[in-house]
Amino acid sequence: MKTNKKTSQNAEFFKIISKYYLKYWWITIILALTILSFCLTRASIPLLTQQITLAIKSENKVVLNDAEQALFWGWSSTTIIIVAVVMILIDAIGTFIFNYFSYILGRKIEIDLRNKILEKLVRQDISYYSDKKIGEILTSVVADTQNLGDGAVRIPTNIGISLSQFVVAFTMTFILAWKIAIFGSIIYFLLLALYFVFYIQTVKKYAVVREVYEEVNGNVTDRVGTIRLIKSTGTEDYEKAYLEKQQDINYKAHKPAILNLSFLMTTVYAGSMILQFAIPIIAGIIYSIKGDTAASATFFSVTFPAYMINQASLIATYSSLMGITFSLAVAGVASVKVSNLLKDESRLDPHYTDGIIVDEIKGDIVFKDIEFRYPEKPEKLILPKFNFTFEEGKSYAFVGETGSGKSTIARLLLRFYDPSNGEIIINKDQNLKDLNLSSYLRHVGYVEQEPQILFGDVYENVKYGRFDATNEEVIEACKKAEIHKLISSWPEGYDTILGERGFMLSGGQKQRLVIARMILKNPQILILDEATSALDNIVEKEIQAKLNELMKGRTSFTIAHRLSTIKNVDHIIVLGGNAKGIVQQGTFKELVKVEGHFKNLYEAGLLEEQQQNH
Repeated sequence: MKTNKKTSQNAEFFKIISKYYLKYWWITIILALTILSFCLTRASIPLLTQQITLAIKSENKVVLNDAEQALFWGWSSTTIIIVAVVMILIDAIGTFIFNYFSYILGRKIEIDLRNKILEKLVRQDISYYSDKKIGEILTSVVADTQNLGDGAVRIPTNIGISLSQFVVAFTMTFILAWKIAIFGSIIYFLLLALYFVFYIQTVKKYAVVREVYEEVNGNVTDRVGTIRLIKSTGTEDYEKAYLEKQQDINYKAHKPAILNLSFLMTTVYAGSMILQFAIPIIAGIIYSIKGDTAASATFFSVTFPAYMINQASLIATYSSLMGITFSLAVAGVASVKVSNLLKDESRLDPHYTDGIIVDEIKGDIVFKDIEFRYPEKPEKLILPKFNFTFEEGKSYAFVGETGSGKSTIARLLLRFYDPSNGEIIINKDQNLKDLNLSSYLRHVGYVEQEPQILFGDVYENVKYGRFDATNEEVIEACKKAEIHKLISSWPEGYDTILGERGFMLSGGQKQRLVIARMILKNPQILILDEATSALDNIVEKEIQAKLNELMKGRTSFTIAHRLSTIKNVDHIIVLGGNAKGIVQQGTFKELVKVEGHFKNLYEAGLLEEQQQNH
């Protein structure tokens, strides 16, 4: 769906918001009633203006001519003033009610859409994020939902107010002076046509601006997210120039839109001035041609002030088009973005609510006729068809060069992806695809090379995945992970807020924190995805010792480049490159004695170690 199609944008916008107007029907009724009250009060203003003029003349003993007598209701000036005050009060109360409930509805829509998008994003499969920038997604989550929420109320209600005000004001011009109203209407609709010519061009230009804004926002967010790389390479000047260029692109995209917007605003304000000054000229011409002095005097002293007040109300409907149509352009683009996000379906069927609940994982894990290709690149085979049974309580390691499929097996166990063919069976007969994914993952622990640390305190980070744990249990887990002394040395201890992605922690400290998380979670399956590859040798040995303790009595899977991390596992699976799959398997002692892929990797590792020691 392309964002430069105005009709589809607007249709998408009204399709989304109509559901909310039905859902919150009681707010819709309140808004409709207040709009009707505005019709009543604003229609009364020109008429009361006309009547107060006639009442004052009558009370001052000025004889009303036949035309004036026909217009006069016979009310006293006091009565008219009281009615006017009542109308003003009704309008003021209606304005308060209208603004309060419209903003409430707007925020309800914004928050509901944001929640739906966030739910959709957290339930998406990993491949969804492979070709997307986080900054672009965040633009839709924050800016687009806000624009849609604001537009959802501003646009329909302003259309309702403007349309009702137009009908009342347009009708009143003909009631007050139909001859003048004919000429005024011709000017009004000509200006309206001119306005829409510029509006259509402005919408097209704004659609381009929105695309550029999203891309620039994504690029800027990406740069902020890689601040360590920037700092470590001393490329601040390069990045400053890059970010300035991005903003220049943003500025240049805005210029054509600003030009069209300027024409649009000129049409609105110049059109308002034309309508305001054309009417007195038209009225003067009509009454000078008629030559009726009495009728002319009556018109200009009694009817004309009321007509001009009513004309101001009609002009206001023309001016309000600016706010309505531009908001519609913004909200239309936002609605397409939001709608596309909500329509994107996960490649996986995660069974978050209706899958089989997993209370525990017992028995072997069976890979049956498994074959895998990444859905982003289906033409490339990663794992050829194979069968393997992982016995309960044993430790397994996957060895192979980069791209051989080691981490892929971990991702299949975590159900980041589903196999292209075949099935993964747990608990004797349960297909991983049929399980309630959340209940399954409660029994799975995952430690990766770059530990995932949340912006929050130590308690929040360690409890993640075991939210019902007590603070005392967290402290006990941290003691076992040998990070308690470090945390206790901080001024705020366990209440210390860890920076985004654990910015304030070293690699080893992050891993200890994640190990504490795993100790607290106490999973039945443990997956270690190159968990120590980014650590120095001394820290690596300390962390590996803790991981070895954690692996005891659990079915564990280790993916590693460092052969030292897999010497003590029960079974090693060697994967060949170029989608060869499993080329060797056995214990460390068995494989190191046999000519083959494993021995080649092992000897290469020893050679590297000897060179480093030398």
